[in-house]
Amino acid sequence: MRAAVDAALHLGRRSLDRFVELEGFDRAMALAGQMFAALLPLLIVVGSVTPGGGKDVADGLTRRLHLSGGAAATLHDAVAQPSSVRSSVTVVGVFLLVVSALSFTRALQRLYLRAWRLPSLGVVGNGWGLIWLVAYSVYWTLQPVVIGLFGGFLEDVVTVTLSFALWVFTPWILVGRRIPWRRLAPQAGLTAFGLAAVAVGALVYGPRAITSAAAQFGFIGLAFTLLSMLFVASLVLVVTAAVGATLAEPSGRLDEVERRVATV
Repeated sequence: MRAAVDAALHLGRRSLDRFVELEGFDRAMALAGQMFAALLPLLIVVGSVTPGGGKDVADGLTRRLHLSGGAAATLHDAVAQPSSVRSSVTVVGVFLLVVSALSFTRALQRLYLRAWRLPSLGVVGNGWGLIWLVAYSVYWTLQPVVIGLFGGFLEDVVTVTLSFALWVFTPWILVGRRIPWRRLAPQAGLTAFGLAAVAVGALVYGPRAITSAAAQFGFIGLAFTLLSMLFVASLVLVVTAAVGATLAEPSGRLDEVERRVATV
């Protein structure tokens, strides 16, 4: 038992060192900012090209976030676009969406490269980032369809399983397939469960926080609340990257401790 505790403490210290090495809080905030910067153009572009001019997208987001009253109205105003400006918004929005999506991909790529202490990929890294963007777009499109085939507890299992597969694939492709996927499995499991916990918390806390912030500050309050939730999700990505990379690289005293645990 003592050996297991020693192993856990040593792993915790090494993971904390890796998190500090990554400048964890700064990196999480940078990721959240990049996600937010990609989210707004995405909503504008999708809203501009849908038949409802964004109203249907806003309605879907309102239902998903369980918003009502002023918060729902603020979201509709932000997403739904008048017909007179849809064409120009689409052109500008698509450009901003591509730039912001690639920026986010590069930020995520840097996280995993630094977490696993790998050299930069240079210009080639943009190619791997584009592959990930295409794969993620397909995943985002098909995930609701696949999950909709199940119900109850099985639906939750399928959701976590798909998330696990995504977070095995994400670092694997972003670092240029330089890490065997089996070594990424612990990190992917931690990421999947961590983000699932964040999603549950967002469903409980999010509607009240967004409604309160939107009532006080309008769109700025809505944006700040969304950015806060994205920061929590980004922090999960950074923490699990640090812990996962540490778990996959046992060394020194940890090897000895793990051998002792195996013999107990």
